[in-house]
Amino acid sequence: MRKLLIIAAMLSFGTGAGMASGAVAQTVCGAPAPAAGAVLHGPVLEIPNGSTLCIATGASPSQWTAVSLAQIKTSRAVLMAAAFGQNATCTIGQDGAADCRIEGASLAQQIQRPEILKASMQWRDAPPSVGPTYLALR
Repeated sequence: MRKLLIIAAMLSFGTGAGMASGAVAQTVCGAPAPAAGAVLHGPVLEIPNGSTLCIATGASPSQWTAVSLAQIKTSRAVLMAAAFGQNATCTIGQDGAADCRIEGASLAQQIQRPEILKASMQWRDAPPSVGPTYLALR
């Protein structure tokens, strides 16, 4: 299922819809904000910045929910290395911030693992965009 969602995400991005030359990159996570106490589960298919994940609950970006992370402020590259394409389970707190687990392990602990920090060096810490076309916009 996760592979199908990732493939659907890539196909929906392939058209570059909504991207004009020089356009400012915007997140594609279009689902409404979750209520306090909600639990979201699905693959992480977008990471807008170092404190936000988008959890896919369906193939369409309109079904991807942006969650602000509780007590995590890091680089986008570190979150990409730790969470992108992985299954996440996030519980939304009373303040609207999420406590997330990636493949069953605490995200807060994952981002401190040496192999994650090493892998983060491979990710460009470029701003996110609507699709893979952001490399051409830089």
